[in-house]
Amino acid sequence: MIDLAAGSGVAAWVLVLLALAGASLGAVTGRALAVADYRIESDEAGPPPRHWWWPAVAVGLLWAVVGWRIGDLAGWAALPAYLLFAWLTVALVWIDADVHRLPDGLVLPAYPALLVLVVVATAGLGDWGVLVRALACMAGMYALYFLMAIISPSSLGFGDVKLSGLIGLLLGWVGVGDAFVALLAGFVVGGLIAVVMLVGRRVGMRSHIAFGPSMLAGAFVALVVQYQLVA
Repeated sequence: MIDLAAGSGVAAWVLVLLALAGASLGAVTGRALAVADYRIESDEAGPPPRHWWWPAVAVGLLWAVVGWRIGDLAGWAALPAYLLFAWLTVALVWIDADVHRLPDGLVLPAYPALLVLVVVATAGLGDWGVLVRALACMAGMYALYFLMAIISPSSLGFGDVKLSGLIGLLLGWVGVGDAFVALLAGFVVGGLIAVVMLVGRRVGMRSHIAFGPSMLAGAFVALVVQYQLVA
């Protein structure tokens, strides 16, 4: 059974401050991304996206969502990991939508950074079994995506595989059910996007559609809703 998550219960003014801080960071990020310095010679892309303003809206919204869901969990020690992930989400969505590539320069450094932050969050929580669960979900999701990429390399790239471990880590820290919802929601969102783009004739049946944005959207769907096994 899937229901709306309970939330952390933090004050509304905290969420407003988080949204404003996220919007400020998102505006700077959008300006930097609009230059398209992330492009490499092998990328096949048209003119760089010019709408630099939407990362400000997206980061502000996601920081408010993270504040609502994670908030003061573990004495506020868990919040930094999810704020970093929210910012990373917006940057990766921009890049993957533009050039169909999840750059190692963002994804790989996120592993040690988020691992350190998750360890700090676990120390604040005082339950080291949560860290074991998060690492298990990270390994499990990575292995699953790796297998799918081997079976169908035209559908999933190894950038998606690398990203899956980060999603497994952070959603697994919240709960196994959350990691499961993130996995499922990623494919549901991806399917919906593909149908919309096909109906709108934005792509053809053989076109490649970036899957990273769907995976990341699925992760935040999993933070907003809560999965419960009903006997």
